[in-house]
Amino acid sequence: MASNTPAGQLVRAFGNVAAMSALYAPDVEWSLSASLPFPRPMLGKEAVVAFNTAVWTVHFRPDCTVEILDEVGDAASSAARFIYRAHSKITDKPYENEYTVFVRSGPTGITHVFEALDTALICEFLQGQPAGSSFAFLSDKAG
Repeated sequence: MASNTPAGQLVRAFGNVAAMSALYAPDVEWSLSASLPFPRPMLGKEAVVAFNTAVWTVHFRPDCTVEILDEVGDAASSAARFIYRAHSKITDKPYENEYTVFVRSGPTGITHVFEALDTALICEFLQGQPAGSSFAFLSDKAG
C-alpha cells in the first residue's frame, strides 16, 4: 500500500479544515455524486473550504476518524478508499460509511478531488433506517 499520497494526506486531515485547506491549489475543484445536493464541481479554494467547513460544523463533529483500506498513486494522481467514522450533528448518532477519493495534484497543491460514497447508506442513516434497507426487496427476488 502506498503511503503519504495527496489523497491519503487529505483523508487523514478530515475534520481539520485548516490542514485540508493547506493542501489545496488556489483553483481546486471538488466533485461529489450527482445525487447529492452540492454543486458539481465546487470551484476554487474558497468554495471548497466553505464546503469542508460546513461538513465539519453543520453535519459532523470534527473529531472524526478514518481507516484507510487502500491508498495508491503518486504525487500527481492518487486515490484512497477508507471507512469514515464520525458523530452526526443532524441525528446525534454515530455514522460510518465507506468512501473513496480520487485526487489530482500539481505544483501548487491538490487541483481535483472526486469523492464517492455509499449514498443509499447515508440516506438510510438520515432517515433512521437500517443499512441496506433501501434494496432489501432485491434479496427476496435474488434466489
